[in-house]
Amino acid sequence: MSELHSLLDQLAALHLPTVDPDECADEELLAGMPVLQSGLNQLSALLTRCVAVADRRGAQRADGMASMKSWLTGHCRLAGRDAAALIRDGRRLAQLPALASAYSAGEVSATHVGVVTAAVTPARVAVAAANGIDLLTTDQVLTAAARALGPEDTAKAVRHWVAGIDPDGALDDAAGLPRVFRMAVSANGRVYLSGHTDAVGGDMLHAALEAVMNGHRPAGDRRSHGERMGDALVELARQALHDGGLPQVRGERPQVRVSIDLMALCAERAAVGVVGGELLFAGPITPETARRLACDAGVVRIITGPDGLPVDVGREQRTATAAIRRATEERDRHCVFAGCTAPPAWCDVHHPWHWAYGGPTSLDNSALLCERHHTCCHEGGFTVARDPGTAVWHTYRPDGSEVRIRGASP
Repeated sequence: MSELHSLLDQLAALHLPTVDPDECADEELLAGMPVLQSGLNQLSALLTRCVAVADRRGAQRADGMASMKSWLTGHCRLAGRDAAALIRDGRRLAQLPALASAYSAGEVSATHVGVVTAAVTPARVAVAAANGIDLLTTDQVLTAAARALGPEDTAKAVRHWVAGIDPDGALDDAAGLPRVFRMAVSANGRVYLSGHTDAVGGDMLHAALEAVMNGHRPAGDRRSHGERMGDALVELARQALHDGGLPQVRGERPQVRVSIDLMALCAERAAVGVVGGELLFAGPITPETARRLACDAGVVRIITGPDGLPVDVGREQRTATAAIRRATEERDRHCVFAGCTAPPAWCDVHHPWHWAYGGPTSLDNSALLCERHHTCCHEGGFTVARDPGTAVWHTYRPDGSEVRIRGASP
């Protein structure tokens, strides 16, 4: 340990903490980062070896600790998960000398080591030995992969090894993996999604999302990949709800339900003091969002008494009949927002003059807008207008200026 302290003292003598990256040239930054990463890898490897030796000797008992994990969490302030991974790496690297050597040389990172050691379990090592598979050869192959590839691709190579030496076990692991999906509404109204699935389920979901993402992407679309994936997920749900093929829920087809006071629905845009609507799951929304949803939806009138309890429920009225929608699709062909060509199946029937303000439900007062641009026209303040007697639509920004398609003649 005195040699280690001496090494750390030498590093401190270099005054590394005083180095200001802002004062370094780009060449210096790019040349220095791999060196720093290699040094971190070497220090991590040394820590792992120290933990392995201390764990083997039971050194933690000198401090009254029952396990090496508890010692690491208490004295090194590691998270329990990180401490357990460190102990696992130290134990299993003893059987993987090539990987241990590459780690000590700074050629692979702790993440590389983790994906290998997590898979090389004692049970799998025993299965490999029973089938005549040399662990040292496996060690060399996986180490070569770790040296050449990133952690994600190294993990793929490891999974191929697992499938090869223990196909039944890999099959059991996949069969026993639950598919979990959670939705939670935050205090600010955002809905957060989390979960995991098995490989096949993940591929099915990815294929479906990719089809929606690549089926339509307007020129000039600057959304990130994650944003496009999020929009595609919502579009999949919207199409499933619209097609009517989902099972009924409590005796009726599944649908997005929003409640809003009639006066709030009919209030002017951005009117102060107007209470918005309420979604059944996600909670409060603005009146303008409620108006967007009401553009192409079934509307049920519910009259409430002074105490707020319903006293009368009227029949559902469709704001756009099937005939009006068909005629609108025939005329517009796609989303009418400037530059967008989203197909009719992805569009709502928008009322340029909203019916809550007295606008008629008619072909002349209907426009196809995809979900994204329907939102722009309500929450974003954009508007669309059609030349009378033609199928030519114009899009206007909130400031009144017209959005023109790039390359089009004025």
